[in-house]
Amino acid sequence: MSSSRPRRTTALALAAALLTAGLATACQPDGSDDAAPAATTGATTTPGAGSGTAAATAAATGKAGTVTIGKTAYWGGLRFDVKSATYAPDPDGEHFKVTLATTVTNTFRTTAVRDWPDIAIDVNGTPLTGDRGAAVPPTPGASNPLPLTFTGTGAFSLDGASLVLGDAGQAQAVVPLGTGGRPAVTLAPVDLKLPANPTLTSGRLTLNLKTAQLRADVGGGNGSGALTLGQRGLLVVFDMTGQVGPAGMAVDGGSLRLKLPGGEEIGPTVAPIEAIYPDRPGRQDQVAWFVFSGATDGDYTLSVTDPDHATPATAVLPATGVKASGPTG
Repeated sequence: MSSSRPRRTTALALAAALLTAGLATACQPDGSDDAAPAATTGATTTPGAGSGTAAATAAATGKAGTVTIGKTAYWGGLRFDVKSATYAPDPDGEHFKVTLATTVTNTFRTTAVRDWPDIAIDVNGTPLTGDRGAAVPPTPGASNPLPLTFTGTGAFSLDGASLVLGDAGQAQAVVPLGTGGRPAVTLAPVDLKLPANPTLTSGRLTLNLKTAQLRADVGGGNGSGALTLGQRGLLVVFDMTGQVGPAGMAVDGGSLRLKLPGGEEIGPTVAPIEAIYPDRPGRQDQVAWFVFSGATDGDYTLSVTDPDHATPATAVLPATGVKASGPTG
C-alpha cells in the first residue's frame, strides 16, 4: 500500500498538467487554434472630434474623422471662416463625403450680397464641386453658419486638398485643408488709413470719408464685380452734402478721381448718380469703386471736384500689406 501511493499521486499530477495544457490550446469560436486576440477599441472614426492629433491623422490619411481648419478667406464681399472638416467614407468603400463647417459674414455694412462664388475642393488638380443647399448670403453685417458638403468616389485625403472659392477666370481664394495642396490665398481686404480730417470740400460739394478698403475679392456692389487674377478694387464709403441753390446740382463719377502710387490717375467704375437740392442736400453711405491692376503699397490719393470745376479737394490714403492678400499682377 505504501508503494502504490507515489505512483497514484504522480498520475494525478500528470492528468492535471494535461488538462491545463488542453485548456490553454482550446479552439476559438471560429475554429482556429490561435489564442484569443487582445480586445480592440472599434473603428478609428472620430466623428465630432476636435483638433486632436489622432483625429487629424485619421482624416488626413483617408479614415473617418474631424479636424480643425481654423482659416479664413474672402470672396465677393463675403468672409468665409472655415472651422473644421469632417471626412466620412461610405460602408461600401467606394464613396465618401466631406463636410466643411463654415461661418459666412457679409462684410459690407449697407450693401446686400446677391451671389455665391463657385465652391469646390481641389484634389491635386481635380475639382470636387460643393453643395451649399438652399442657403442665401447673409444680410449686411450679419453672419450665418454654412455647412458645405462634397461627395466623391475613390480614395481621398485632406492632405493635398484645398477649398477654392471662385471660378478659374476670376481671382480665387484658396484654403488648404491639410498639408500640401495649393498655396493659401486669402483675398483679405486691406484697410487704408483715413486722414485726421476726413472731410473734403470742393466748391459746393463736401464728402465725409467713412471707410476705404483695397479689396482683392470684389470690385463692385452686391458681390457682382468679380475681379480677375491680380486686380484690386478700391472701395470708398462716404456721406455727401451739397450746398446748392434752387437749381440744385447733379453729382456722378465725373467728380471723383483716384491717383495710384505709381502716378496713374483713374476714374471710378461704380459711383453715385445723384441730384442734390436745397430741401434734400445730403446723401448717406455713398459708395465708389475704382478697379485696376498692379496694386502696390503706397499712397492712394482720392480727389473730389465740384461739377462746376472748382478746385479739387484731395485725401491721401496710405496702404500697406497689399501683396499678403493675393497676387497683384
